[in-house]
Amino acid sequence: MVIATVRRVARVMEGGSLILGAICLFYMVCVVGVNVLARIIFDATDTAVNLMIPGAIEQVSYLLGIVALAGLTASMAHGMIAVDFLVARLPSLGQALVARFWFIGMVALALVLTWLFYEDMLATYARGEDTQDLRLPMFLIYGLYAAQSLALAIVALREVLTSHGDHGEMT
Repeated sequence: MVIATVRRVARVMEGGSLILGAICLFYMVCVVGVNVLARIIFDATDTAVNLMIPGAIEQVSYLLGIVALAGLTASMAHGMIAVDFLVARLPSLGQALVARFWFIGMVALALVLTWLFYEDMLATYARGEDTQDLRLPMFLIYGLYAAQSLALAIVALREVLTSHGDHGEMT
């Protein structure tokens, strides 16, 4: 019952992370591409035409954290990718135990990140902090980071409960 619920929630979290990561990555590529072309025009016209996107570096830098966390969450669907000389020689039970130990560490790391980003979200909300260029509320960014870290923790928990030691490069 508990494992089935964790699996169901983790599947939703993986899907959400994959969609969020894809949207953010697509947006990042578009912003960088447009800015590169705009910079070429800017230089070719001797600074007369400036089509660069305001705050592009800021946008991309904040989205990069979301993309990294979303990618890590979504990538756990098929187990961890490992280059292991020793673990591959273990019996299947030993491989499962090593994998579960690894995912326990991932759960702990993700929960610590969730807590830290949540605390930053509360602190930046209380102070009313905004981003430097675009004046976006910082608590929204930290809130997304906290949500992605929580998604990572849930997916890693599912792997702790269900992992058989299979590796992503073998499936």
